[in-house]
Amino acid sequence: MTRVAAACALALALAAGTSRGADPNAPSPAPAAAAAPGARPPDAVDRLGIKFSKTAELVITSDEAEGVKDPDGKETVIFTKNVKAKQADMVLDCDWLKAMYPDPGAGRPDHIYAKGNVVLTQNTNVAHCVEAEIDNVACTAECRSQGSKATLHRDSDDVEGDTIYFDLCKGTVKAVGNVEVRVRQKPQDPNAPAPTPAASPAPAAKPKAGSG
Repeated sequence: MTRVAAACALALALAAGTSRGADPNAPSPAPAAAAAPGARPPDAVDRLGIKFSKTAELVITSDEAEGVKDPDGKETVIFTKNVKAKQADMVLDCDWLKAMYPDPGAGRPDHIYAKGNVVLTQNTNVAHCVEAEIDNVACTAECRSQGSKATLHRDSDDVEGDTIYFDLCKGTVKAVGNVEVRVRQKPQDPNAPAPTPAASPAPAAKPKAGSG
């Protein structure tokens, strides 16, 4: 693991949960097995991802759209030019999008593929990549870039990697490959009240003359 990746793992682990006291008698954890090539990464560890409701209405708009029916009866719709997909407060912008529907007449696609200037936005979370895949059944999304990095910006923090995986139901995210995390100090609110200075300790009382 590179120094940058190690720092990233530490930063993500600190962001993920609360610390607990270690049991000195507990056995050492077994080393994690290496993931097989092409396998989906393990559970996400950082809670700064994008989250949505699977039951929320999905609306896709574009300048052009073309529907195609596969031999097995499944329907696919290709959206091009100024494509925007909106589900609750999550918005996906791209140049090209393919929505794959599981059954004829199905109201919601089970898979979405997006390419070209992909931007995935929710509140202060903004992800940029070249291509993205959303699995509405598994409630996951992948944001990938070729020749550059996929990025996730949240408030004053940035996460970069070859691929960024989102669990859209849990709201977690995991970056894989050439990962870099930048955590900046948030600017102070100029309208925030100044902290109250601590009171100076009272001077010690002098002993009375002739006492003792």
